[in-house]
Amino acid sequence: MILHAEVTDSTHLTLQSPIPLPSGSRLIVEIREESAEHEEFLDSSSSLLERAYGENEPDYSEAGEDLTQP
Repeated sequence: MILHAEVTDSTHLTLQSPIPLPSGSRLIVEIREESAEHEEFLDSSSSLLERAYGENEPDYSEAGEDLTQP
């Protein structure tokens, strides 16, 4: 589940929508800062993966077997 919130101050968040959990539930919050640098990293990583694994690259199973061969 992904929830969106705004930081109100150093100890409070304002949620954009209610949490569909009962009162007293415990949550783990992961902070993800979105930045131009992060977006650039994702774009360049994607480009490198596309170059490394082209369209003619066979699909492999977790055991390393070529799945395109009968």
